[in-house]
Amino acid sequence: MEGRTKPLYRPFFALKPPPVVARQIDHFAATLAPEADRILPDHQHVTLGITTDWPDYPYELIKALRRAAAGIMAEPFDLMMDAVHVGGRSAALRPSRSIAGLKTVQQQVAAAMARAGATPRPGWTFSPHQTLFYSDARPSQQRIDGFSWHVDEVVLICSHVGRTRHEILGSWPLKGDAQYRLF
Repeated sequence: MEGRTKPLYRPFFALKPPPVVARQIDHFAATLAPEADRILPDHQHVTLGITTDWPDYPYELIKALRRAAAGIMAEPFDLMMDAVHVGGRSAALRPSRSIAGLKTVQQQVAAAMARAGATPRPGWTFSPHQTLFYSDARPSQQRIDGFSWHVDEVVLICSHVGRTRHEILGSWPLKGDAQYRLF
């Protein structure tokens, strides 16, 4: 691995747009900044909870996160990303309004991470967004027609930082608590 730095491993829970929506979002990002380093359609996501980075592959943590994810109980919901925010070092889609289902599923993910003993990434707070590309463009905000999809699952991903690789570690359907209620 001469000349390459050793990767870091970053497990996180996320929502992923369906492939057709991811391609539409990528096309939209290309119209905003054709030369920008866009997020690959397969890597597009909305982060719900993220751990610290690990120098070695965190097998035990991943097993604990997978076990804890089985306890996530939230209803499916529709997610609308209808605002573009540019600033800092990136451009991102964001919802223009609060979405109760999104807040609920994020709280369930935070609880699952706590059950697994996962240390959240230092300084990270939930701010729902989907990064489009990285750029040092002048800050701006605008409403757009938007991109929406029906969210019916949560995924656990391990980013191999520095390797442009996202490893899907599992997915859990959102069924609310209906599977635990008796008739």
